[in-house]
Amino acid sequence: MSAQINQQTSVLIQLHIAALLLGGTAQFSKLIPLPAVDIISYRTLFCGAIVLAIALALRNQIKPNSLRDGCLILISSVLFAVHWFTYFHAMQVSSVAIGIVSMFTFPVLTVFIEAAFTKKPISRFDLTMGLLVLMGVVIMTSGLELGSQVVLGVFFGLISAFAVSFRNVIVGQYLSGYSPLTLMAYHGFISFLVTWPFTSSDITQINPASWLLILLLASLFTAVPHTQITHGLQHYSAKKVSMIISLQVVYAALIAYLLLSETLSWGTVIGGTCILCAALGESLRKKT
Repeated sequence: MSAQINQQTSVLIQLHIAALLLGGTAQFSKLIPLPAVDIISYRTLFCGAIVLAIALALRNQIKPNSLRDGCLILISSVLFAVHWFTYFHAMQVSSVAIGIVSMFTFPVLTVFIEAAFTKKPISRFDLTMGLLVLMGVVIMTSGLELGSQVVLGVFFGLISAFAVSFRNVIVGQYLSGYSPLTLMAYHGFISFLVTWPFTSSDITQINPASWLLILLLASLFTAVPHTQITHGLQHYSAKKVSMIISLQVVYAALIAYLLLSETLSWGTVIGGTCILCAALGESLRKKT
């Protein structure tokens, strides 16, 4: 019993670290002067190579156990590619605020999608926590300038939310027997294959600074947190993981305040408190 509690605590800590690291990803869509699909393509290639090397070094199983599992890995990987591309694209065609608000409908969507997969009734607690996250994100970004491309940004953000919700449920329900490193290796390489034909940049013209930013994004801000999230999905429900990962919005605001001297508005404080309450509620809740 003690070992199980220690493992659950370790997984929760990893999820909070993942949220912290993901809090720094949004700004890469603005820092790297490339189209969203190009950023995602090279990001996923480097991410896949990094986690595959670690998986092979640790002698993790790479080959799927069955054709069914292989198809599910393929589907979840394509969904991940769609999630990454549409999230970055939403922020590029509109604003970071719109991309974040629309994509962070995913905790609420996950509650409904997971209930449909498991055929279990939706608990009031889960729905309340999901809505609390959404309300917090809306409050945090309500004072930011939206620009003229709001509808397009919301459209791509919602596609991103649906894609990551379905991916998380599939991994949690059907692929829990595989190493998180193995799954992330497939996600990385398949996402690269899906997005690479649509890239438009000449790789010889990409400057060294951009390559360094892509490598940093692929390793510390992608391979590490997403492997931790995949590991978390094998121990907790997709909706619980989604609520905790939503803390990345709060961490992003704090990072901007501490490192970039951005002002913390009352909206940021109140909205962040809502998200923090939801994440802590799920973290402290014994049921998965």
